[in-house]
Amino acid sequence: MYEQKYPRLFTPLRIRGTLLKNRVMSAPNMLFRTFGGRPDDYYVRYLEHKARGGAAIVTLGEASVGDGGNHTPAMEMTLENAAVFSEMAQAIHEHGAAASVELTHGGLNARPRFNRDPSRLVSPSGGTNEYGGAARAMTEEDMERVAGEFADAAEYYARAGFDAVLLHCGHGWLISQFLSPITNTRTDEYGGSPRNRMRFPLRVIKAVRERLGGDKAVLLRVSGSERRDGGYAPPDIAEFLSRADEYADMAEVSSDDFEHIFATPYLPRGQNVELAEAIKRSGKVKMPIFTVGSILGPAQAEEIIASGRADGVSMSRALIADPFLPKKAAEGREEDIRPCLRCLNCTDSDNATRHFVCSVNPLVSREARLGFGDEPPPAARKKRVLIVGGGPAGLQAAITSAGRGHETTLIEKTASLGGLLRFSDSDERKAELRAFKDYLIRRAGKMNIRTLLNTVPTDGLLGRLRPDAIIVATGSVPVVPAFIKGYERARHATEAYSGAGARGSAVIIGGGLVGVEAGLHLAGLGRRVAVLELAEDYGGEASGVYRLGIARAIARLGLSIITGARAMEITPSGVVYERAGETKTLEADDVFYAVGMRPYDAPYFELCGKAPSAALAGDAKKVGKTDGAVHGGFFAAMDI
Repeated sequence: MYEQKYPRLFTPLRIRGTLLKNRVMSAPNMLFRTFGGRPDDYYVRYLEHKARGGAAIVTLGEASVGDGGNHTPAMEMTLENAAVFSEMAQAIHEHGAAASVELTHGGLNARPRFNRDPSRLVSPSGGTNEYGGAARAMTEEDMERVAGEFADAAEYYARAGFDAVLLHCGHGWLISQFLSPITNTRTDEYGGSPRNRMRFPLRVIKAVRERLGGDKAVLLRVSGSERRDGGYAPPDIAEFLSRADEYADMAEVSSDDFEHIFATPYLPRGQNVELAEAIKRSGKVKMPIFTVGSILGPAQAEEIIASGRADGVSMSRALIADPFLPKKAAEGREEDIRPCLRCLNCTDSDNATRHFVCSVNPLVSREARLGFGDEPPPAARKKRVLIVGGGPAGLQAAITSAGRGHETTLIEKTASLGGLLRFSDSDERKAELRAFKDYLIRRAGKMNIRTLLNTVPTDGLLGRLRPDAIIVATGSVPVVPAFIKGYERARHATEAYSGAGARGSAVIIGGGLVGVEAGLHLAGLGRRVAVLELAEDYGGEASGVYRLGIARAIARLGLSIITGARAMEITPSGVVYERAGETKTLEADDVFYAVGMRPYDAPYFELCGKAPSAALAGDAKKVGKTDGAVHGGFFAAMDI
């Protein structure tokens, strides 16, 4: 008899009239895929994919309730658009999942560019936001109007077939602004005491509950803590939820503070579980409590539920990396789950003007166009395919090629697979990247792939294999700073991860992500580290919240970064550099450099013409990050 490995995770849960088949919620993502207020077909299929993958409830994100509250492009609740939203709900239902929609109002954080009438910009206490929007303090009439807009929106989506609405009461949006003693400085009955600050939020929830009637579920997304001095904390939110119990059916506990909403590898996983646990163990709240934030796998989720810290889990990035995570876990195939890197590439691309990107999942945002699920369809004609290079691009190309039925051979010139990702074996802060590297190697090992290590593509090998197609994924090599006197005394930053020791001082020349993250690794070992960067800022490839995570890690570990610094000479005792016209010296026991990488594409030019088709993939084509390698390998194999 089958025995479920994760019994708590796959225990059903009834929330009012909605049955959840397990305890996995697909959290809302800010995709902004609306054009003229109408979601496109890609958005429908993206959410359908989450349902196909086994999540119990799938949430459409960022549906603002009305003009004046938009902080993203609006989804217009028109009669014409109702059919699209109905299709969205139905597509989710067809795979056994419940459909929910996140209702939001930006309040003080609404962006003027997405709102037609500036006079409708409102907040608890008024003020001007970072986008230049001037919000006035809400009047009683405003509160009545906005509560009505929440109720109208809830009714609209319920009529379209959604089973639940998720009212956004966290992350610094309007309802959270009322709850916060920092942003709510009112002196009337809506400000001051915790009870007063809850008055308008409870009014909204009650209005929604009354409008929906008894069958549809009302869910709340709350920040368990503002993580700021003077802000609200778990006891305050527990009290709020105890008062909301009369109207709401479930709460998902997140956090304020961007680093804890979108955590990088520099924070522990499950960074908000402690908040959910404190609220649940308060004994004040009757409704089920879910938690969200870097919950990346079924074992972690099972432990959270089994230990009583939460009743369920909400996953966002983990289900972007692998929408089929719940289904694979239920089937005992957790080794096949594609790991999330917590790289935040998705968050930095989740807008209507740039293609939505996941570093490890090349199918994201192509669900509608490609029309297949977790695995690519078989090739029309079986071919002999040779993959040259065993890094992430080559591994992904081999996996995709073999998965389509091609006779696939993967050769790697060194004694091990993984390419540049092998550095993650030595960096404790790169556990997710290491897990992904191991996933690729493990997946390739389970497939019908002939793998040859310590092998290069000689004419003899080509004669024996007779490939119909060759994919060259030979990666990149470091740019050597021969322009610095004494450069031969330095080593590339990747060598900081192997045998560099944990004592003494180090200097890294080059303050891009490679140099900075190598510096963080050494600083984490207890070394005194300085990074020299020629530009006026460091980590130019990092943006958005990932950059915030890097900055905070730099501060925590005491990494010194000197910008506007030109390295002049590497001496036996350190580095001489120039900054602002002044020459200075940094003493160092070790010097590393990270001044760029260049494609290693020579094998491609040698192999062109030795098979009917040849393609470049990954860094060998264009130096980039993990997403370029994975996507390049995948699509090179799909084109065969």
